[in-house]
Amino acid sequence: MSLFNKALVIYKPVDTCLELANIATTTLRSNNIEVNTLTIDDISISHRISRDKLLNLDLVVSIGGDGTFIRSAKVFTSTPLILPYPCGRRNNYYERGLPSISEILARVLTGDFHVEFIPLYRVSYENMNTFFINDAVIFSTDLGKASTYFVKVQSHLTNDSIMFEGDGLILSSTHGSSGHNLSARGPLVFPVLDAVTLTIINPMQIGATSIVIPALFSIEIWSKNKTQLYIDGDFSSIIKENSVIKVEHGLTCVKVIRFNPSRNTWRSVLEPRKITF
Repeated sequence: MSLFNKALVIYKPVDTCLELANIATTTLRSNNIEVNTLTIDDISISHRISRDKLLNLDLVVSIGGDGTFIRSAKVFTSTPLILPYPCGRRNNYYERGLPSISEILARVLTGDFHVEFIPLYRVSYENMNTFFINDAVIFSTDLGKASTYFVKVQSHLTNDSIMFEGDGLILSSTHGSSGHNLSARGPLVFPVLDAVTLTIINPMQIGATSIVIPALFSIEIWSKNKTQLYIDGDFSSIIKENSVIKVEHGLTCVKVIRFNPSRNTWRSVLEPRKITF
């Protein structure tokens, strides 16, 4: 009995990724698996374009960079397993040193892999509900003027209130700590932890530092000024003055196929950030 019956190959619409997608599609079909292909732009523009291709999937093959993986993962948060294969400039969510995509798929089809569970975090504002995998970024619409921000953190062991002045803040998952958070001098947090890091952007207070918040939490954020909300690098909403944004654990995970039980986090994050000319 086959582990998979229906698969979807999603790829970044460039020639190198298209070539890998064709190989993946051919390999899967040769093993009697029903396969559809879409570009990540198809997924991003409208799910209705390809609704029949998104139903009853067992496997999603994501070919591209981190943006391709993140967008794919947020569409498929229930049944399908996601296999990320690198074909992009930033590949933090992809394993290093993988063999050819046909060899990798041969391992997948025999069940020679393990599954990593990557949590999603819910963001709520008025009637909007969405999730982030990497981060949620909130910053003032007037970048020439520092705004006052209020943050309330509650969990079964925590009841903290934070007030600061600055340009905004970043809430990042441990997987997302290697992105915008790290560039803003936040900590690199090992992804084996289930937590969220709060990093202030350009704080006025001397010595203001990042805070790592445990997984089962509720965070409320509001500002005296109008702000903008970005989710995983994409613009989400304009937030009105003194309006509350709520962030909490989504209590759901993306199921990602992995082959190596351990990971050199420091190397995999910092090596791609070397300056090249």
